[in-house]
Amino acid sequence: MKLQLTVVCLVAAFVAGPAVAHEKGDRAMGVVESVTTDRIVIKAIDGHAVAFAVSAETRFFIADRPARAEDVRPGQRAVVHGKRRGDGLTAVRVKLSPPPR
Repeated sequence: MKLQLTVVCLVAAFVAGPAVAHEKGDRAMGVVESVTTDRIVIKAIDGHAVAFAVSAETRFFIADRPARAEDVRPGQRAVVHGKRRGDGLTAVRVKLSPPPR
């Protein structure tokens, strides 16, 4: 029983990790708060919003399949990898969770 509880706690700690995982702040995990043709905002696990510019180079995926920006919906779980550009972040890769079955 203790082993099961330990495993559950370890898994929860990894899943609920910090919203901005790198010191550089180039990645965010959470839920899509809003999306437009040129911007995506992720509400991170800790509740703060992280905004990324969307460019022609931004690639979208649902699970591991290529997707389009038009496929992104508020409320979807997402991981966004970006690059610092000036004072902001530009999304390089947006990975979305598949819709529930």
